Amino acid sequence: MINDELFTTLAARKLAGEATTAELMELDAMLQEYPELRERYQLLQQYFTISSYHTSAETEQALQRTMSRINIPAAVSPVRMFPWKWLGAAAAAILIGIVSLVVLRSKDHPVEMVKLMERQNGKATRASIELADGSKIWLNAESRLSYPDVFDGNTREVYLTGEAFFDIAPNPKKPFIVHFSAGSIHVLGTSFNVRAYENEAVETSVRTGKVALIRNGRLGENPDTIYITPDEKVTLQTAVVNSDSNTIVKEVTSSEDDKAWTEGRLVFRDKTLEEIASELERTFGKKVTFTSDVPRYYRLTGAFQDNSLQDIMYYLARSKAFHYTITDSTLVITE
Repeated sequence: MINDELFTTLAARKLAGEATTAELMELDAMLQEYPELRERYQLLQQYFTISSYHTSAETEQALQRTMSRINIPAAVSPVRMFPWKWLGAAAAAILIGIVSLVVLRSKDHPVEMVKLMERQNGKATRASIELADGSKIWLNAESRLSYPDVFDGNTREVYLTGEAFFDIAPNPKKPFIVHFSAGSIHVLGTSFNVRAYENEAVETSVRTGKVALIRNGRLGENPDTIYITPDEKVTLQTAVVNSDSNTIVKEVTSSEDDKAWTEGRLVFRDKTLEEIASELERTFGKKVTFTSDVPRYYRLTGAFQDNSLQDIMYYLARSKAFHYTITDSTLVITE
């Protein structure tokens, strides 16, 4: 017999990022034993994914529309919902209870719901994806892309955390929109690179065509909307996401260098060793540790094609005076 209370608690703790290893194993066992819970959990993940990219008001409106279509009274919903990634397990449990109610009622009152597919890469992993409209996407290491199996409606929308290169099939009647935590990018048909890792500046560069970078999803005038053309890059500093103090820098770039990672190339132009180390950690899957702060700020330039980590570190260390040690799982950098 399904223990709904236990399922709600475990799912809430996982989605809030608070679950222990034992709780994750227990939730996985429940999902394996009860197939009916898998559908519910997938839908809960879908709401969680969407709310990670949209404002609390947009997420609330989407859920309210679904509830109203299946005759769930508004009184059962909270006055204001917040993006789930900021919720604790207790608050997430309340929302899971509501969404679970929606899911259960929807079995008797079918509604149209967007089915989101998801591809998530770990470290040292890259992938290519072809969407239903013929668009092609290259997804970098430690990145996640959520997208529908079929594009319905008047837009084509996907959700990105991390880095991806997009080659979008032209369709003037259906703009393509890439959502990320600090804003979105709108295109009709073009190719461009987006780098939107958590806790890092957002970078967008265009190879062909033209895109519009819209900060925080607002369709306003500059500086909220920046248009980018080939070999231009826009960097959005997101130290305080959703703040008007965010700065936008537009500069000339090499779009071929920005997409080099899709071809197994690593290109560093006047990057700090700390920035380079972060990229090497994603690419090779080894934890990077600095035993001293001094090497972190060394600035280096280099380009590598399908080189090993040992080769890359050898050449970098010849440019600046530092030492390094590579093990099966770590890269340690010292003065």
